[in-house]
Amino acid sequence: MRRPDPPSVVPRPVGSESVAETAEQFQDRVIAELERLVGGDELPGAGDEFLRKANAVADRFLATGEFAVSPDPFAGKDADLQRQSQAYYLLFWRLFDRTPAAMMQDFAIKVRRILAQRVFKRVGNDVIFHHDVYILSGLNTELGSGVFVNRGSTIDDRGPIVVGDHTMIAAGATLTTHGHILDDFSKPLPFGGRTFAPITIGSNSVIGYNAVVMPGVTIGDRVIVASNSVVTSDVPDRWVVGGVPARKIKELVPKTETDAMAP
Repeated sequence: MRRPDPPSVVPRPVGSESVAETAEQFQDRVIAELERLVGGDELPGAGDEFLRKANAVADRFLATGEFAVSPDPFAGKDADLQRQSQAYYLLFWRLFDRTPAAMMQDFAIKVRRILAQRVFKRVGNDVIFHHDVYILSGLNTELGSGVFVNRGSTIDDRGPIVVGDHTMIAAGATLTTHGHILDDFSKPLPFGGRTFAPITIGSNSVIGYNAVVMPGVTIGDRVIVASNSVVTSDVPDRWVVGGVPARKIKELVPKTETDAMAP
C-alpha cells in the first residue's frame, strides 16, 4: 500500500483561538521553568509538578498536531525531512510505544500495522513491528509484504531504503543511509554535513541481531547476515555473511526432495 501524500503543512497550524501560544513557545516556557527550578535548587519538592507540565507538551501535541521541529546540528536537513514526513503519525507511534498498551503484543502489532500505512512511503500487507523500533521519518522507506521488524532496531531513512517481501530484521539491527563528512577541516566536525546512499535488501533475507547495514549496500534475496556483523559491501543472493566487515561464510543451496526425506 502506498502512503498518502503528507499534509501541505507539517506540523499543521493549531487553528484554534483557544490556544494563545505556539508549540515552541509553550515548550520554551516549560524549559524556562525547569531552568529556574534547577538554578535555585527548587526542583526537589517541585519535581512532580514539573513532570505534569512536561507531559502537557505531549498532551498538547496529541490534541493539536502542532510541535516544535528540532534543528539539525549536522547540517543534514533533518528538519526538512520532519516537515515533509507524516510527522504526527510517526510521533504518535513513538508515544504509543511508551504506553502499557504497547506491551500487549497482538494489539500493539495491529496498531503499528495501521500506523505504518501512513508513516512509510510504501508498505505491503501483514508487516509486523515490535516495540521500540526507531524510524527516522518513514518518508524514504518501502517495505514489502510480510516484513518483520523486531524490537529496538533502527530504520535511518535519510536516504532511500527498500526491503523485500518476508525479510526479517532482528532485534537491535540498524539500517543506516547516511554518513558524516570528515575531511572538511574548515568547519567543526558536526557542521561538516552528511553524505547519503540508499540501502536495498531483497526478499526472504535476515538481518541478524545487532547487525548494521551501512549506506550504499545492496543485499540480495535469501541472504543471512549474522548477529553483530557490519555489512559494508554488496551481498549476492543466497549467502550467509558475518563479521566486521561482513564476509561470505556459506552459500545457501535449495533443499531437494531427497534431502527432505532423509532421516
